[in-house]
Amino acid sequence: MAVAIEGDLSYFPIVEILYLLSRFRKTGRVTIKEGGNIYISDGRVIHADTDSSEGMDAFFALSMIKEGHFNFQPDEKPRINTISQTLSNLLESVETIEAELKEFERELPPLATVLEKSSKTPDGDKIALKKDDWKILILADGERTLEQIINASLLDKLNTYRSLSWLFKKGLLYDPKEKNRVVTEGIDKAKKFLEVFGDGPWREALDNFLKERELESAITLTDNNLLLHQNNFPLDLEKSREFFENLMNILKSEATKSLGRMLVNKKMEQIK
Repeated sequence: MAVAIEGDLSYFPIVEILYLLSRFRKTGRVTIKEGGNIYISDGRVIHADTDSSEGMDAFFALSMIKEGHFNFQPDEKPRINTISQTLSNLLESVETIEAELKEFERELPPLATVLEKSSKTPDGDKIALKKDDWKILILADGERTLEQIINASLLDKLNTYRSLSWLFKKGLLYDPKEKNRVVTEGIDKAKKFLEVFGDGPWREALDNFLKERELESAITLTDNNLLLHQNNFPLDLEKSREFFENLMNILKSEATKSLGRMLVNKKMEQIK
């Protein structure tokens, strides 16, 4: 079986391969190792399949694969045509899906997080779990990390992330170490601010903020450095998140009064 093109997806993404084949009006099969196949005829995508899906679902699932080996076998044809959209429309949809995935990734905890099921009954109406939701929920056994759950789900990436996001929002899954992470990241970000901006009126504003919140026993400011004295931060998760967001807003506001918005925004890029 002839192989006209082969390579590594980390260097040649699927969308670039398809664009190249489309431009030169090629016909054949793109095979993604351990993924599936995308068929193209005279430069148009006409079919895609994986072990668990075909057509558009399979195409989008394969388009999300960023690593692995691929090859193109010319003149290979599918048993059925399932895709009729133009390549430009397909790639536009891929961009939309990737943007949605990035939003889900921002909402979810780090991949190394070990997830746990909640023992609390969600507020409001009864929650109806879909088949995909049950698959994810069963995999969250208190031992698997988020990354292991994603890899073991056998669902396409978008549906896996969509289900995980929904389960988190409904309180059926949670990160038991989320509060510790919020506190640690909040402290580190404030420390970085003091390191980048140095001494100034923002230091006094920070000191006053801690006193107003009566948190001097938990956090102290010494020599432009924040020190956390309690392993169990006295605020709950949501109040901890709000506290550190307000803290950074106060620091930025005080710095802006003294240094101007342009310089502060430039320095804040170093902190991000």
